[in-house]
Amino acid sequence: MERSCMKNPNRKKALMAMAVVSAVGATDVALAQQQLEEVVVTARKRTESLQDVPMAVSAFNTAQLQDAQISGIEDLERMTPNLTLTETGGLQAGSVAVFVRGIGNDPGFDQGVGIYVDDVYMNRVTGSLLEVYDVERIEVLKGPQGNLYGRNTIGGAIKYISREPTEEFSGGVEVRAGEFDEVRVSANMSGPIFGETLLGSFGALYNQRDGIQTNIVNGDEYWDKDISAYRGSLIWNASDSIRVKLAADYSNNDSAPRLPNRSGVDAETLAGIDFFSAGASTFLAPGTGLYDTPNDNSLPRDVDDVATTEGSLLNQFQIESTTLALTVDWDFNDSWSLKSVTAQRNTDHTQPFDFDGSPQQFIHTINEREFEDFSQEFQLNYSTDNVNAVMGLYYLDGTTSFDKNLTTQYNRLLAASQQFKDTYRDDREVTSQSVYANVDWNISEAFQLSLGGRYTKDEKEETQEATVIQTFYALALADTSFAGIQAFAIKPGQEAVAAASPSFFGWATPFEEALTVTRPEDTYAKDDWTEFSPSARLTWFAADDLMVYGGYSSGFKSGGFQRQSGLSTAFEPETVDSYVLGMKSTLLDGSLRVNAEAFFNDYQDKQLATLSLSLDSADLVESVGNVGELESSGVEVELTWLPEVDGLALGLNVGYLDVDVKEYASEEGDRADTTGIGFSPDWTVQARVAYDFDLADLGSLMIGTDVSYRSESFTNSPIDLTNTAAAEAQIQDEHAIWNAIAAFRSADGHWRVAVEGKNLEDKRVITNSYDLTLFQTAGYNMPRTWAVSVGYEF
Repeated sequence: MERSCMKNPNRKKALMAMAVVSAVGATDVALAQQQLEEVVVTARKRTESLQDVPMAVSAFNTAQLQDAQISGIEDLERMTPNLTLTETGGLQAGSVAVFVRGIGNDPGFDQGVGIYVDDVYMNRVTGSLLEVYDVERIEVLKGPQGNLYGRNTIGGAIKYISREPTEEFSGGVEVRAGEFDEVRVSANMSGPIFGETLLGSFGALYNQRDGIQTNIVNGDEYWDKDISAYRGSLIWNASDSIRVKLAADYSNNDSAPRLPNRSGVDAETLAGIDFFSAGASTFLAPGTGLYDTPNDNSLPRDVDDVATTEGSLLNQFQIESTTLALTVDWDFNDSWSLKSVTAQRNTDHTQPFDFDGSPQQFIHTINEREFEDFSQEFQLNYSTDNVNAVMGLYYLDGTTSFDKNLTTQYNRLLAASQQFKDTYRDDREVTSQSVYANVDWNISEAFQLSLGGRYTKDEKEETQEATVIQTFYALALADTSFAGIQAFAIKPGQEAVAAASPSFFGWATPFEEALTVTRPEDTYAKDDWTEFSPSARLTWFAADDLMVYGGYSSGFKSGGFQRQSGLSTAFEPETVDSYVLGMKSTLLDGSLRVNAEAFFNDYQDKQLATLSLSLDSADLVESVGNVGELESSGVEVELTWLPEVDGLALGLNVGYLDVDVKEYASEEGDRADTTGIGFSPDWTVQARVAYDFDLADLGSLMIGTDVSYRSESFTNSPIDLTNTAAAEAQIQDEHAIWNAIAAFRSADGHWRVAVEGKNLEDKRVITNSYDLTLFQTAGYNMPRTWAVSVGYEF
């Protein structure tokens, strides 16, 4: 039995503004009759109307993404409530951190929101900062997707669907030029190769942009772009019932990442320390350093000047990714079909990175990663008038080789002399096997019952070869309040060696005995975890244009091992129980669409990571653990309206979110009341207005503007609320970002010319941050930009 919540049929009249308003309403529009078109999605692994899917899904097609100025996946947060996407920069440059309803890709371990490209799961976030080109549709699925999508979708999933080859010859090209000498060229071509039997398509992208940050020491620019990408696919219609698709894509990102700015620093502690001179650190009088800098070589500089950086020169990264996927669809008959998706994805990542944001290499790493992921999925589908079912098997084998060389002279800040070095190689393998099923049963004309479950077994194996050498000379400070730091003490297991002459460093302060610590670590760990993720949902079709649903779903995030502090400690999977109550409606004769969902999520064995400098060892330590329980609840409303004014379209999205730490186990006891969670603003609101002017035989001119509001939130997790200064340095302020676009389309549909601007008021806010004990560093959002684009389609 087919049903749709759309009471009125779609009619074919196009008005450009409706493609734009979809940026907040997730819709396509046909305007002459002022009716919203049906939105088609594959959220439940079959093609159906968005209004028939009993879950919160936002979907955007090519025209909607184009007219909403969406050039990268991170821009989607302007279109979807309770969604945060931020370029990570730093540790994972070229990657994106995704948070849905406050849950997502916490640093240091598996992601919480799955990203899929043409049904292929991206096992690692490296390279996930996807450029939007040659795309047919992007879907954002909210809430745990453990039943149909499996591991590491505890917050939700994002599906990137590329264009399919077409039976008729078609193509297009777009050239964009803009701020910071940006040049972006994308092109695509599609059509028959051998009649209707063999079809092909090809897409390409080149994106170059000068740097947004300027180094005040040498004038170099950072946070630039140098990206090239290619995608091609072939479809072989072997018979009326068998369809084979071979797809390949390649991307190369050879950019300079966004460098950290110091967002928080104790001026009294660090004032007078020369961060620019070579060799050992000295306390200098202003103006006596090696560089002519605006701050007399000392910290802090003006932390509000986010367009500049003092970062060191080791900040060029490269990510090279290749994916090959084979998809076979076989229709046995009208009811049964089989789908197979086989994929291999390889990624190479090289990145030197400066943690501290200063011209000296106090804390810097050189990271080299290699990822190889093989996956195989079989889906058996059954469909009749009353029952739709999918059953599947999934297998993933992913290997990671990680070489890291961490060097820190951070102990100079602690009045110590020499470097600390941490060199290790980490080889990891994850094997995931699962079996799943989901059945949607139309009990009657008015009710549908959905039941599903997924059983998963994850196995992880990891080998780490590490050598840590620390040599430093600690000051024996009579006044331990000096610089706000206490002197080092020799710890058990550390070896005391001869003290160095303090005159070598130009200091009269006497030294304690020097310390040399060598920590060879060759460790091995292996463990496995099993989880069952059930789901149940009841849908009531109250009317042809009104659907109400409620239900339960679950999911989990994989367990794993501590990394930089050894592999001896394993952490368990994080699990979630989720409850939702929602409605989808199409009102006012098809001109108004209102979708809403209330949710409550209970997360157990919550995984959180901390990144800090150990004052005992001068080691930069990442610690991951199951700390306790977290609850998130809220409401989302997405509205699109075509008023009785030809050419006018309005959109409004509102998201409310409350994240509450219920339990946080630590050595000091339960820290739930003193712990903050990042990337979870209480309010996210997006509003949009678009109007399309009819230019008769010339075509049409669409003018659109949108505002995206986000309330205050932290930009790291967890946040120690007892350290007020550090917590305040990691806050994203309440803000609203204003964008606008004017786009002309020719009457024949071939030409499109657009002038667009983003962040017109130039609001700069923190998007992610790190707490490095003595000071905090942060990355900021993009400044005001403009661009002009010309496109031609045939």
